[in-house]
Amino acid sequence: MKEQPRWLERAKDTYRFHRSKLISNDKWTVIQTSKSLKRSLGSVCEDLLIARWSKTHGKKLEEFSYAYEALKFIRNKQDELDLDEIE
Repeated sequence: MKEQPRWLERAKDTYRFHRSKLISNDKWTVIQTSKSLKRSLGSVCEDLLIARWSKTHGKKLEEFSYAYEALKFIRNKQDELDLDEIE
């Protein structure tokens, strides 16, 4: 079985950490997660986005070597979905 990319593992770890904090404290925020992990708010938000999309598009995301490629794919899919809603 192919090992998943490190950036995908990190995204899932970030999601698990954030979710565990939300479960114990419903007032927990993404800002608190970024401060706790000593990472930028933007990188944490990107990880959470990747982790959410990995639930439905995991195999596709594993094809990418870098997180920025996965984010480009996700944003393109989101744009397609937004256009579908208009028509």
